[in-house]
Amino acid sequence: MIRPGVMMLALLLPLSGYAADKIRVLAVGDEASCELVSQQVCSTTSMNPAEECLAWHKKQAADAGADALLIRGSEDSRRNKPSLTGMKTVVTTKVSADYYRCAAAVSVAEIVAETVVKDSEGWSTVEKRLLVLESLKSKGLISDTEYQLKRQDILKDL
Repeated sequence: MIRPGVMMLALLLPLSGYAADKIRVLAVGDEASCELVSQQVCSTTSMNPAEECLAWHKKQAADAGADALLIRGSEDSRRNKPSLTGMKTVVTTKVSADYYRCAAAVSVAEIVAETVVKDSEGWSTVEKRLLVLESLKSKGLISDTEYQLKRQDILKDL
């Protein structure tokens, strides 16, 4: 007979993996409009530390309520460990990362788009607004539907 606690754990595992898949990795400088949630360090002795620590950081970020992470750097340390065949060198890699909540960036994007003066005349103002909107879309701060709606609003002002 399966215990209820084990069954609940089995049901929750796919959900935590799903959330970790939604975590995006930021480039340096992209975190400026995001809120810092936490900072963590992954320590591993695996043969592929970058891949293992990225998966670990994504899970930790999802558990912390973040939606993005920024890998700050890594450092390796070596130590000798006795083994049956002599001495074995163990390489430990530590990868540090910052976890961010960038969901608020969408509202910031809307504020930036609204701050551009709509009443100003001239092609350059409309062009600037369209360029700002395009950059927000390319950074992933607004969705395609939001982009299309805002673009239509800007073009109406012509």
